[in-house]
Amino acid sequence: MLMNGYKVYVARDGMSALASARAFLPDLILLDILLPHVDGFQVCETLRHNPTYENLPIVMMTALKTEADKERAYTAGANDYVTKPFTEERLLATIRHHLDAVKSAGCIP
Repeated sequence: MLMNGYKVYVARDGMSALASARAFLPDLILLDILLPHVDGFQVCETLRHNPTYENLPIVMMTALKTEADKERAYTAGANDYVTKPFTEERLLATIRHHLDAVKSAGCIP
């Protein structure tokens, strides 16, 4: 599916998110924390333990707002943490920021 000029793949749970990351090798992952079966923290940690995804921006988007949740996300390897509700403009700006950063670092064409 194409949204705002980006090709988007949707996963409904943590296991599907990991399978999609392996199948599609995305340029960025928007990751909810509250996922069935395997939560977003675990998905992020799993991806970060694989060198293929070391430069992959992972943006957590969640309703969890405590400092402990934010710290856990960053410890798991998240690059950013966006709390719900958020505006489409805020989310798109975050996506552009992280994609521009990896592009300037030469990690994506």
